[in-house]
Amino acid sequence: MATIASLRYRLAPKSSSKVNQALGSTRCLSSRIASCNQHFELFPGIEISSTSNSVGVDQNISSGTCSFNSNKKINNFVSQVLLSKRKCSKVHYVNTKRYYSSSRITFDKIGKGIKHETKKNNYNIHNSMDEADGRLIIVGSGVAGCAAALIAATRYQIPVSLICAGNELVDCNSYWAQGGIIYKNHDPTANDSTESLVADVLRAGAGLCQDDAVWKVAREGPDRVRELLLDDTKEPNFANVPFDRDENGELLYCLEASHSAPRIIHYADHSGKAITEHITAAAASHPLIKVVNNTVVTDLITSETTTDVSTASLSPTTCVGVQMMNVETGIHHNQLSSQGVILATGGLGGIFEHSTNPAGFNALGSSVGLALRARAECAELEYVQFHPTSLCIPGEARFLLTEALRGEGAILRDSNRRAFAKDFHPDGELAPRDIVARGVFDWSQNNRGKGHNVFLDITHRDPEWIEGRFPSIQKHLKSKGLSLTKDMLPVIPAAHYTCGGIVTDLNGRTNILGLYAAGEAARTGLHGGNRLASTSLLEGLVFGAAVSDFIGGASDGEEIRKLLSEEVSNMRLNSKSILETDRNVASYEVAQRNSKIAVWLLSKLRQTMWDKVGVVRTPSGTEEAVETLSLFREEACDLFDEAPTMETAGFRDAAFSGEAVAKAASINRKSAGAHYITDDVVEELDTDEDDYEALAH
Repeated sequence: MATIASLRYRLAPKSSSKVNQALGSTRCLSSRIASCNQHFELFPGIEISSTSNSVGVDQNISSGTCSFNSNKKINNFVSQVLLSKRKCSKVHYVNTKRYYSSSRITFDKIGKGIKHETKKNNYNIHNSMDEADGRLIIVGSGVAGCAAALIAATRYQIPVSLICAGNELVDCNSYWAQGGIIYKNHDPTANDSTESLVADVLRAGAGLCQDDAVWKVAREGPDRVRELLLDDTKEPNFANVPFDRDENGELLYCLEASHSAPRIIHYADHSGKAITEHITAAAASHPLIKVVNNTVVTDLITSETTTDVSTASLSPTTCVGVQMMNVETGIHHNQLSSQGVILATGGLGGIFEHSTNPAGFNALGSSVGLALRARAECAELEYVQFHPTSLCIPGEARFLLTEALRGEGAILRDSNRRAFAKDFHPDGELAPRDIVARGVFDWSQNNRGKGHNVFLDITHRDPEWIEGRFPSIQKHLKSKGLSLTKDMLPVIPAAHYTCGGIVTDLNGRTNILGLYAAGEAARTGLHGGNRLASTSLLEGLVFGAAVSDFIGGASDGEEIRKLLSEEVSNMRLNSKSILETDRNVASYEVAQRNSKIAVWLLSKLRQTMWDKVGVVRTPSGTEEAVETLSLFREEACDLFDEAPTMETAGFRDAAFSGEAVAKAASINRKSAGAHYITDDVVEELDTDEDDYEALAH
C-alpha cells in the first residue's frame, strides 16, 4: 500500500487551536536581537522588522504584525511557553496522508487522474500519476541536480522532471559559491596529484572521512569537471564555463585553506554564479529535461514492497514519487516515477540565525526533512560547518567573505591590528575551517563590551589586483561604505555547510529503494567532520553524475527501475492507495495566519539553533535544543496540516532537520571537526549568609 511519507510524532491529547491561541496571546517572548534597525525577510513577501536593541517581543499573530518593544522585559524563550501550554500524555508515530479539501472529488471528463474542485481558494490537488511517470524526478536545480539531469538525459535518454522551488533554475545554493571548484593543476611545479588531494581532504575531515568516497572524488573529479563544465565541443551537451585564464589561455589556479597545492579554478569571486548559469542553461535547453519551477516537494510517496531484489535496501520501503505544491497557485500534484527520485536541494545552514546561505526556502533542510519523514537514514548531522569569515555588520544578514581571500594572503587581525591566527594553529589563516572558525569565535569573545575584535585585512595587496580578483565582494562592500583595499573588515563565523545528511553509497543510493541523494543533501562520507574548501561543487558534480550512471547504466539500477515500474502500475489500478476523499482545505485567512505564525516561529527556531547548537556547544544546551525543537516540529506539522503553504512547508522542514541536528549533537559528546562540545560551566556564587538571605528574597 502506498502512502504519503509524512511520518511525524503526535502529541495526544492535542488542540491546535488552543496552541495557536496561546501563541497569539503571548505578549512577552524572549528574543535576542543583535542590534537596531534589523530587517528580517524570512520568506519573500513576509517580513518582520525591528527598530530596537536587545528587546522583548510584542507579537500579534492574528494580524501578522510584529514589533519589538524595548520597554518589555525579556521573558523565557518560546519553548517554555509552549511547554506550559501543551502537556504530552503520549507520544507515538503515525503515518498521515495530507490532503486539504472537504469539497467534492470528481474524475475529469477524459479520466486523467483525480481533480479537486474548490470554490474559494487555491488549495487544489491534482493527481498526475498516469502522466509522465516515466520521468526521473530530480528535486533541486543546483550543480548536483543539473549534473544528474544532464547525464541521465544525454547519456541514457531518460526523461527528467527537474523541480526547483524558485522561479528560475539558478535559484539554488550552488549559485552563491564564491571561491571556485577543485580541478587538477598539471603544472609540475605545483606538486598537485590525486594522492595529495586525498591527503588534504582526509586531514581537513578530522579523521571521519570515508576513504572510498574521498578517492572517488579525487580520481573522478577532474574528468567530471572537464566533461560537465569545460565542454568546448562544436555542439556541446553540457556547460562551457569561462573560468579565469592567463594571457596564454591557460586556466588560472588559486590556493585555499588546507590545500597543499593551488588547484582551484575560478571565475573572479563569483564562481558559483558562473557555473550555475551555464549548467542550468544546458539543462533547460535539453529536450528531455522538463523544468518544473515555483514548486516545492512537500513529501515523498512511498510503498511497502515484499519483492525480493538482489539490490535489496535496508528497508522494505520503496520511493515511487513525490507530492509537490506549486507555490504560486497552491495546487498540489502527486507525481509518480518508475525511474526514481533524487534529492538534491542542498543543506540546512539557513536554520541558524547567522548563516552565509541565501534567505528563503533554500537551505532550510528540505531534503533532510523529506528523508526523515520517509524514514530514510540520515547521519553525521551534528557536523555543520561554520565559515570563519562572514561580514559582520550589526542588524544585517551575514555576507560570505570567501576562503580565497585568505588563500590570497588576507590576514586575521584584532582591534589593535595584531595578527592572531597563528596563536591557535601553526597554519594560521590557512588552517582547516573548523579550527579557524573556533579561533575567530573565541577571539571575538575576548573584547566583549568594547567593540568588535576580529577583522580580515587584505589591504597590503595591490588595490587594482584586489578589485579585479574580487569584484562582487568589493561591490557589496562599497554599498556598505567599506572597501577591501582600504579597510579591515569585521568578521564573525556563520553557519555555512552541512557535512552530514542523507546516508548514501557511492552511487547515491539511500536505504529506501528508488530514493537517491546527491550534493550537500547527502552524507557520502567525503567530508567527514569538516569540509575542505572548494570540495562542495566538485562533490555535487561527481555524485550527481554517479547517481544517473547507476540508474541508467548499471544492472542493479535497471532491476530497481523494473520494480518501480511494477509499483507504479499497481497504483494506477487503485488510485485510492495514495488519495483520500476526506480532505480539509484551509480558508485564505487561515493560510495567511498560519504562514505568519510559521515565519515568526522560524525566527525563534533559528535563534535556538544559534544559541544552543552553534559554533561551541554544551551538553545542557543541546539537550534544551532537542526539547524546544521537538515542540517546534509538532507545531510545524499542525500548521502545515491546517494550511500547506510555502511558509508552513519551509518551517516544517526546518523543524525536522533542526531537531535531527540537535539530537545528533546531544548524543555525540566527542568533539571532532565542526562539532565542538565543551563541559557545562557551573558558576559558583561567592556569598556570605547575608547574601544568601538577600537572594532568597
